[in-house]
Amino acid sequence: FRGSGSSFPLPADRSTSCRSSKEQWRTPHSMASLIVLSSLARCVNLEALTSRRAVLAAAPAVLSCASSSRAADASPTVVAVGTVLQKPDAAVPSGAALYVTARPASSEGALQAGAKTPPIASARFATPLLFPFEFVLTTDDLTAEYRAADAASFNRLDLVISARLDGDGVAATRGPDDLVGRGTLSKRGSGRAEEWRPAPVQP
Repeated sequence: FRGSGSSFPLPADRSTSCRSSKEQWRTPHSMASLIVLSSLARCVNLEALTSRRAVLAAAPAVLSCASSSRAADASPTVVAVGTVLQKPDAAVPSGAALYVTARPASSEGALQAGAKTPPIASARFATPLLFPFEFVLTTDDLTAEYRAADAASFNRLDLVISARLDGDGVAATRGPDDLVGRGTLSKRGSGRAEEWRPAPVQP
């Protein structure tokens, strides 16, 4: 219908601007399905990535724990303990050093180097020294003869502890003022340091 020079707008052509009702039904569901599948894929990948990241993040702590366990297992074993006393009138030069040596009290059960029984452990302690001086010798201080030996094979042996306060700090030289003393460490057949009975050593 026409009137006063105006006209009603013609209805839009549905065949070109709109899809069929069947297509309208399928399209949102298809899109929703694709979105869900895409989201699931991202979630799976994210979960896998998160798991890998968690494993990688935990790896240093696991390695550190394993290293700590190995370090604990490899900690040195105590071989000898004791106390070195000082004479009241003895002066300790600034360059002096205290040498402590542990030898088996008996050749029975000890290693033999020819006709001699070698010392088990030896250590040097440099000045300044505070007396009475408490020392600890461990498997880190073993002599060459005992480094390859199992600590259980000798760590129950009673020991003679020798202490030498060397005035110039050089083991190869012997001076008239060097002080030497001995004592016995009774282990009473035990490999545990808390059960030993160390005797004081006074050079």
